[in-house]
Amino acid sequence: MNRRSVLLLSAAAALVILVATPPAAAESPQPVTTVVNGDATGSTLRFATDGDAVDAHDGEIRRFGDRYYLYGTRYGCGYEWQRPGAPFCGFASYSSADLVHWRDEGPLFDASTAQWQQRCNGNTYGCYRPHVAFNAATGKYVLWINSYDIGVGYHVLTSDLPTGPFLEEPFPRLAVTDGVPPGLNNGDHDLFVDDDGTAYLVFTDWRRGGDIVVEKLDPTYRTGTGEYTRLGLTRVEAPSMFERDGRYYLTLSDPNCGYCTTGTSYFTAPTPLGPWTGAPALDSWQVAGGELLVDGGGIGLSKAGAQWTDYDLTFTTTPLQTASQGGQSYAQAGWVFRASDSGNGYSWLLGNYPHAGATGGNLTKVVWRGSGIASVATVKTPMAIEGGRSYAVRTQVSGDTIRTWVDGVLIDETTDGTYGAGRIGFRESGGSDHESARFDDVKVTAPDGTVLFADDFSGDLAAWDRPALPPVGIKISNDSCGGQPADIAALPARQGKVYLYQSDLWNNGAPNEALARHHWEPLRFRADGSIEPITCGRSYDLPLAGLRDNTGPPVPASIDVTAGDLGFRAFCDVAGRIQRAQTFTAGRSGRLERVSYTTFQSGHPDGPLILEVSRLGADGRPGEPLVRREVPAAAVSWSPSRVAVEVGLDVAAGDRFALVVRTAAGRGCYGMAYSDADPYPGGSALYSNDGGTTWREETGRDLRIDTTVAAGT
Repeated sequence: MNRRSVLLLSAAAALVILVATPPAAAESPQPVTTVVNGDATGSTLRFATDGDAVDAHDGEIRRFGDRYYLYGTRYGCGYEWQRPGAPFCGFASYSSADLVHWRDEGPLFDASTAQWQQRCNGNTYGCYRPHVAFNAATGKYVLWINSYDIGVGYHVLTSDLPTGPFLEEPFPRLAVTDGVPPGLNNGDHDLFVDDDGTAYLVFTDWRRGGDIVVEKLDPTYRTGTGEYTRLGLTRVEAPSMFERDGRYYLTLSDPNCGYCTTGTSYFTAPTPLGPWTGAPALDSWQVAGGELLVDGGGIGLSKAGAQWTDYDLTFTTTPLQTASQGGQSYAQAGWVFRASDSGNGYSWLLGNYPHAGATGGNLTKVVWRGSGIASVATVKTPMAIEGGRSYAVRTQVSGDTIRTWVDGVLIDETTDGTYGAGRIGFRESGGSDHESARFDDVKVTAPDGTVLFADDFSGDLAAWDRPALPPVGIKISNDSCGGQPADIAALPARQGKVYLYQSDLWNNGAPNEALARHHWEPLRFRADGSIEPITCGRSYDLPLAGLRDNTGPPVPASIDVTAGDLGFRAFCDVAGRIQRAQTFTAGRSGRLERVSYTTFQSGHPDGPLILEVSRLGADGRPGEPLVRREVPAAAVSWSPSRVAVEVGLDVAAGDRFALVVRTAAGRGCYGMAYSDADPYPGGSALYSNDGGTTWREETGRDLRIDTTVAAGT
């Protein structure tokens, strides 16, 4: 058996692993699809049938007819969140018969127009979250996307086909943002169609700090009806709704965080419009050890004091260190004064949050107005503020003058006349910050020495209006398998339905989010209908209904060498004197037509990518280039994609070659897709950090390449 036969059998075996048939039984065997998320080292890239990585993010999987459709935002053209000038790449669709072999169906509509670029490019907050529903009554596929250029926060488009082209409809209307100006109003959303054909939009309301709203849509699915409900949440996003056994579920990213690793929680309800219930809420204010422990929750106020004008507020506080957020941890204690309610008043924060120019210790002064921030300023304290250490605080309000002392040292004097009277209280942020602090010996004294209020927390909290207990989701993952939840797809299976959980594994908030991967996993339910914790496994078998026994497209006859599609990761370092190479061995005699290499760009390279094919010397080093191609940076995707160099050289079976990848760019880099599982035994990866003078073999590693050899005449 020649080497090419071994390679093709290896590729076929990999496909059999993905779409296999169970052992023979009395009944006809049914195909089972295996969704692969990664391997023992972590998540891996998912490739489409054209050889390029799947570039569809923050979207969903839907089944229409006998095919599955993956919708998502493209990043490959170089879109970067809030980077001025970054182009909008539009929205992608892929289709599949088995959830494994994905065919790129192209864009949902032409996003290159001046209008769409003005709406969605890096000069704006962007456009995201394509969700598609089929309206059986109209025969139309309806697409909703999130944007920030209009007050309602969404554009609606329709098409006769699930892959488009989609044409824009009049702007929709939603009850909670009817008539408001453009801005950060509504965010991530989902489209849900009930069994009776009624559709609902489930979306994030940023005007309420990240609440979730469910609004019933009209029969066209193109606009709201004004009939809606709120969940009463804060700092969550990315909702997804589905129904199971007469119960409605709503999953969400908990907490919210753009391009981050976050948790996943869920709520349930008897109807799409509620009432929605989650886990029992925990009181954020507790008396412990003769002190008040405030663990998140927002602002709580004294019941007395609405008419207090000038006074001294004194107390002791111990700010507590937060859990690390992206490698960052801090301590911060907040107090409130001259407040009429939780949305109007002054809120001073003492802590060590790493504000630029005020690290180590700072006082942040926030003026609230109507639940929004009217102004904020930060000053550095003369002493360090440490988590777990107690401080004596005094704030004096006298007319428009506000003075603050810490441990007897005057640290700030502010002039502000926004509020002249009001209550006192404490504030700790919840959500992803999850701030906490202890407070004790609170006293409010009038200018004449009269004690207006005092509490040493030796009893209960009857004197306080504590923060309302917010609804709390039932947590099923603390990290969403290394990403952020995107959608739950209810897919027909041979015994009921499969509810496929999808998470975007973002690239750590990096500028090149085209490198984000996917995690797909079926939800598991207990007998009482509750969802079991997500397990974040490497792969899952799915007994989907109507699944074709499809092993994907056949390997073209001209393919001689291939490293396959499984187990590859992305890494970018080809720049300056760093070069990379992949050696390969001709599996048959004929004409070597081309060599394809999977690459991408990051950091805006200022020079072309150079591909060279050379014979491999006896010393294992690449020889002089036989052919060379320069690929302009503009022609290289930000998503891992194939780039080919035409060779046109007669070869004999067993001839050894190297594909060398380099650039003279002084900025940015070009990347590779690599596997350390030795998927191609006929060659290996080489590395050079001195401009190609010396090369080191990377044992077991292969770069993703393909070669084509036409049979000799």
